[in-house]
Amino acid sequence: MSYKHNNLMAMRQNYWNDAHTPRVNAEKVFFQQLLNDLGIFENANLEDAKSLFFSLPSIILIKGYAKGFMEPSIQQLIKQHIELHRTELQQKFDVKIKFRL
Repeated sequence: MSYKHNNLMAMRQNYWNDAHTPRVNAEKVFFQQLLNDLGIFENANLEDAKSLFFSLPSIILIKGYAKGFMEPSIQQLIKQHIELHRTELQQKFDVKIKFRL
């Protein structure tokens, strides 16, 4: 694994393991709701939301940390990602994380 990958994976794990920050908890619920609203699942659970979060490309991850994942421009990026990977998310396959420099 590259140094960059290790840092991004640590960011993902720290965020997802944060159970005390209200904004993070609200964003986790937002991920579930987004999966439901876009028809990926009828009743997305926290594991489904986690799979989505861990599949997000680095550009969405970094922007989401900076602005918040519920910010409209970030929501649009997440929706595009979901549409692009609809089948993989529905079938609970791993989505390859894409890194952009």
